[in-house]
Amino acid sequence: MFVPIITGLAIKYTELDRQYNTLVTDHRALSNSHSALQNNYENLETSYQTLNTSYRTLNQKYTALDDKYSTLNAKYTNLNNVYANINSSYATLSSQYATLNQQYASLFQDYDQLSQAFNEPLAHKVIPTNTELENWLETDSTSSISYTMPDFICGDFSVMLSQHAKLMNWDIGIIAVWGYTETYESFAHAFNAIITTEGLVYIEPQTDQYWWYTGHQETTPGQWWEISGQMIYVEDCSVIVLYS
Repeated sequence: MFVPIITGLAIKYTELDRQYNTLVTDHRALSNSHSALQNNYENLETSYQTLNTSYRTLNQKYTALDDKYSTLNAKYTNLNNVYANINSSYATLSSQYATLNQQYASLFQDYDQLSQAFNEPLAHKVIPTNTELENWLETDSTSSISYTMPDFICGDFSVMLSQHAKLMNWDIGIIAVWGYTETYESFAHAFNAIITTEGLVYIEPQTDQYWWYTGHQETTPGQWWEISGQMIYVEDCSVIVLYS
């Protein structure tokens, strides 16, 4: 009767022993897996710390480079504005230079013509009409010059107008008068004279005003004459540059 009981216990013991050995084997396997995982974790933790340190270093470098970029970008923007201003100034100066160069060429040509007119006598004389004289005075530049004592006064105006007229082959002379005004103030003045198809005409070169007397007579001393818009008693009169 005890034999079956002992046999049953032996079987249970054997089963339990087998299960125990299985559990021991599984425990060892799990323990090995845990050790491997622990090692992997420690390796990953070390790698993480290394990467984190590298990240912080790179982030610091990035921040420094970003600051430099911002500074350089601000300098670039400023230089670009300066360049734009300089380029605009260059364009303006280039346009002004082209204009001045054209004016210089024109003045140089005028200078050559005036130099030739000043140094050479008239090849042939042309007698204009009063209308032609009026139209020419409107375009002539003599009256555009400012009166400046003592650098450019009435005599200078008269000489310039006379020389300009030579370019038209016109014979314009220069007259000088001395006397006094209606208020007995001293008067001395130089102006121009030309003989047109209508007769003797006087010209005020500072204003382009022109006039003539009855019968186109000449100004003579010892009388009152209207000269350049005011009444003058002429005590003396002289032809500085001849006209004919």
